[in-house]
Amino acid sequence: MMITRNNLNEILFENQDARLLIERVVSHTQATLYYYHDDEITVEKALEIYNRAMRAEKEDASSCVSFLDFSREKNKLLYSGNPC
Repeated sequence: MMITRNNLNEILFENQDARLLIERVVSHTQATLYYYHDDEITVEKALEIYNRAMRAEKEDASSCVSFLDFSREKNKLLYSGNPC
């Protein structure tokens, strides 16, 4: 599911810091985040996403940055910068 400000309560976060970082990304950037149910977003992952989104916003608003993290089977979070 795509993460928006309206559905943050449906997502599992490690703590409030992780939630606030992701909320800032979806509120203040053109990033699109997709969440796979029953995954917990850790502070480390949220900080990585936040930093990438902020860097992409500063560098070039028309570029597309994306990654799919399968480093752990349960940690599948898709981040896409501006829609391509």
